[in-house]
Amino acid sequence: MPPYKSLPATTIASIEIETLRLVLRKPHQGDVPSMARLANDSAVALMTGRLPFPYGETDAETFVRYQDEARKAGKELAFAIECRDSGAFLGCIGLRFPKRESAEIGYWLGKPHWGQGLATEAARALIDHGFSTLPIASITGECRVINEASRRVMEKCGLRYVNSGLQHAPARGGALPIDRFSLARPDWASFKAWVPAVVREAPPPLAELTP
Repeated sequence: MPPYKSLPATTIASIEIETLRLVLRKPHQGDVPSMARLANDSAVALMTGRLPFPYGETDAETFVRYQDEARKAGKELAFAIECRDSGAFLGCIGLRFPKRESAEIGYWLGKPHWGQGLATEAARALIDHGFSTLPIASITGECRVINEASRRVMEKCGLRYVNSGLQHAPARGGALPIDRFSLARPDWASFKAWVPAVVREAPPPLAELTP
């Protein structure tokens, strides 16, 4: 049984995650114009295996409808990435559940929002949510071998390189060479338990305090 299958649909729909700069929430019809505009960019779409290109509002509407059904069925848990301050739609991130014991993370951001650490911020929050609430042993991810930015995001989130191979990419019309990554629950738990040390100014030597 997929991890979210047993949750009431109202509970699944209400799940949101807030970070310092972002809100991860359920995609809705109001996202369609911005989603279509940002995803209709070859620099974005061609780095994924699932985003069709060109990408129009019909594609965005189909995605929103599918994700509503996928949440209720426990197949996927997708979030719109929203700017916390402005409420602007920035991209999408989500977890798929190909196996009972693991989840697969995927994400994309509109090109105007690249290079600001937003994908890493969103991915870390979703990984924490996944391990904190789901009975999974690992979270996996994959990216095209030419996608250095996605590779850096996964490495910053603690995912380790596993191997390379070919992955069916329906939106690209064939198989693509990819790199695979994985983060096991014990490794994630050790990251979360590693409390950073406090750095402070050292007091003057005792000799300097003696008159």
